[in-house]
Amino acid sequence: MQQVCLAIDGLCKSFSVPVLKNVKLSVLEGEVHAIIGENGAGKSTLVNILAGLLEKDSGEITINGIDYQPSGPKDGFAAGISCASQELSIIGTLSVAENIALRNLPHVKSIILKNKVDQQALKLLRLVGLEQIAPETLASELSLAERQLLELSKALASDCSLLILDEPTAALTGPQADRLHEIIADISATGTAVIYISHRLEDVRRVSDTVSILRDGQVVVSVPTHSLTVTDMIEHMMGRSSQEGLSAPADVREKIPVLKVESLCSKELPHPISFNCHAGEIIGIAGLAGSGRSELLQTLFGLLPSTSGRVNCCLADSEVTIRSARQAVKLGIGFLTEDRKLTGIYPGQSVLANMMLPGISRVASSAGVINRTLEKTRGTRLVHKLAIKCSSINQLIEQLSGGNQQKALIARWMNCESDIFLLDEPSRGVDVGTKDLIYKLLFEIQEQGKTVLLASSEIEELMTVCNRILVLSDRKLVKIFERGDWTEADILSAAFQEYTAKATT
Repeated sequence: MQQVCLAIDGLCKSFSVPVLKNVKLSVLEGEVHAIIGENGAGKSTLVNILAGLLEKDSGEITINGIDYQPSGPKDGFAAGISCASQELSIIGTLSVAENIALRNLPHVKSIILKNKVDQQALKLLRLVGLEQIAPETLASELSLAERQLLELSKALASDCSLLILDEPTAALTGPQADRLHEIIADISATGTAVIYISHRLEDVRRVSDTVSILRDGQVVVSVPTHSLTVTDMIEHMMGRSSQEGLSAPADVREKIPVLKVESLCSKELPHPISFNCHAGEIIGIAGLAGSGRSELLQTLFGLLPSTSGRVNCCLADSEVTIRSARQAVKLGIGFLTEDRKLTGIYPGQSVLANMMLPGISRVASSAGVINRTLEKTRGTRLVHKLAIKCSSINQLIEQLSGGNQQKALIARWMNCESDIFLLDEPSRGVDVGTKDLIYKLLFEIQEQGKTVLLASSEIEELMTVCNRILVLSDRKLVKIFERGDWTEADILSAAFQEYTAKATT
């Protein structure tokens, strides 16, 4: 009979408002226990308490029958808890091997045993599918998906009785997620309990044994996963029936060019890329991790320098070549980064400041004096429009859930009244309801005659919202699909095209 690994009873935590309310749940040895809920339901707060990053207000927690009262992460490690966080804890200035070994560096008399550090790193990198990464590589050089897998490697580096995975597949492609799920199955088979937190509900059904659903800080359902459909899960999360499916994007009838990409190359994109974007069009960018999706958007925005070719913004009577991000913003282009923690939010600043900055001139006089009343009015309107859950617009941005931070970053470019939106993984780590809201916003933007370029690791997402899909394979544009002329298999085949060609030569 399986023993209880984790038991929680009456757990409460408040900030300015209650976040966790009398939470009660148990996780068995060798069980994969999914915890799901809308953004702001309390999932990350629960994880942070278990990891020792936050103190609980009240309630009892036991690990393997022993009372657990952590005062810091060190107590979590000592109790056998290992956590791979949604907000990555990777240190960019350290090597991959050093990040993996950081919690328990092999040493003799204060001398670090580098060979053992590297050997451990090689073993774990192979395990998570990063065998192509050298242990001495700086973590700052990795893509977001690679950093997410490195976070998993760190969590697996220490023996644990409870492994917590918070949105572990958020930045991963389908094949990478499948590999992760195989690892989870192997780990649970050894008796390790796994808490699996994800907004990908099909993954939850496929991977977990039990699912507990949080709504407004309370566990409303805790049942065997097979007893619920995805629709059931959504309805329990939202507390009401799920909404009807989204309509398809509108057709682009008059193809008025707004952005022309001509033979664009950069250090990160060595093969010339050419395509046009039209007013009122949603264009998807598909490809495997490392295919160049993010690099393409960053080059279009002027964050990465081009080595040849050009990106022209089409104005009413002329074309202007984009040479910097500052110029792109002035031309009405907005950019949403894939890594909201590292390069998105302004930590230490309010929700309002994060939404208003870079379009602060819209609430300032010609002399540069900010109209605080107008600023508050615009900010409040955006919070309501995007259903951002916060205690007030003055709340610190880092106190919001990841999904609500994401909505605040989208609001930033809505405040700027951008005409072209470059969005890198806009629905990464958000719940089903927020994802639908983002899709509806994209359709609103389209109806206003504005243009969206959307990079995503989820092919289904691109097929849902896009008029066209560009497919990158090994940093080369290999295919452009028109809506109605694609299948998921066709897109995936194109994404593998260059890698397959290399393997056969």
